[in-house]
Amino acid sequence: MEQRDAAGYGGCATAALGAATALYVWGASGRTQRHMGAGFEGQGRDLSVLWTELPLVLLAGMLTPPAVWLLTMRLLHGHGRLRHRALVAAVCTAGVLALSVWGLHAWANPPDPDHIPLSGSPVSDLDA
Repeated sequence: MEQRDAAGYGGCATAALGAATALYVWGASGRTQRHMGAGFEGQGRDLSVLWTELPLVLLAGMLTPPAVWLLTMRLLHGHGRLRHRALVAAVCTAGVLALSVWGLHAWANPPDPDHIPLSGSPVSDLDA
């Protein structure tokens, strides 16, 4: 019973943390801000992101960390004490959450193609 409680509470906590983190990163991105009307005089406003991107971002943030937590706990079942298994599961979940946040940030904040130098060409103000 103790293992089920630890796995259940860890899964719920990681789901809440993952959903909140995903919502914050997605909402604070420049891409989302432009879609919500933060562009020049509201240009580029596209509120369809609220029913297309937002549910997918929340769902991924809510399901990925608990899946890693439960998978790690399941793989380590019977190997050591519960405290050690929970610690390993927490480290694995934190790593996957960090990678997920990095990926979401990279997707939601694409680089500006006007400021990316071509490979091998130096960037200088004289070329412009």
